[in-house]
Amino acid sequence: MQQSNIIEYWTEKATAEARQQSERESTRKHILEALALRFQFDTAHTFKPALEAIDDLRHLEQLHRAAILAESVEDFQRALEANGN
Repeated sequence: MQQSNIIEYWTEKATAEARQQSERESTRKHILEALALRFQFDTAHTFKPALEAIDDLRHLEQLHRAAILAESVEDFQRALEANGN
């Protein structure tokens, strides 16, 4: 019985972690898409390494909003740097 609970715990934990990773990847994709649509594809993808280094989903969500609202690539760069990236 106890072994079953341990397996269930780790299965749930792995599922939650996989879901969070998927959400982070999706948000990164949306950031790059917003930047590519607003600016240039090549320019947008220069941010990919910095975005991949961010694991905090809230931070990525804030950057997604910043990508949508940025008037220029420099505006987005400032938003990215404001959080230590």
